Amino acid sequence: MGALIPLIPLIELSALPEGRGRCVRTAGLDLAVFRIGDAVYAIDDSCPHNGASLSNGRVQGAHVSCPAHGLRFRLAPGCPGNAAALQARTYSVRTVDGTVMLDAVEPASPGNPTSL
Repeated sequence: MGALIPLIPLIELSALPEGRGRCVRTAGLDLAVFRIGDAVYAIDDSCPHNGASLSNGRVQGAHVSCPAHGLRFRLAPGCPGNAAALQARTYSVRTVDGTVMLDAVEPASPGNPTSL
């Protein structure tokens, strides 16, 4: 039998509006969680440039813009196209029984959307 993967509940999928972010604080992390189409993404909520909340950013396609200075981040892979040094860490998430869960074992990596 395989090992169980620890999952940390983040937010109910029904509380996550399409194309908008929500800030979720759990397990010592501040995450920006987004629902776009049939995928859910989680990245660090703090912009690496000045700390603005990315969950309040404008979502366009699979990108979020920092509300302070407009830096754009891909939700997958979580790196702005114009500045490799400014990255927002992405996290692996999945939806289980209507709850978005953080995969506490799988390391953060570029492009870990979960299907609904």
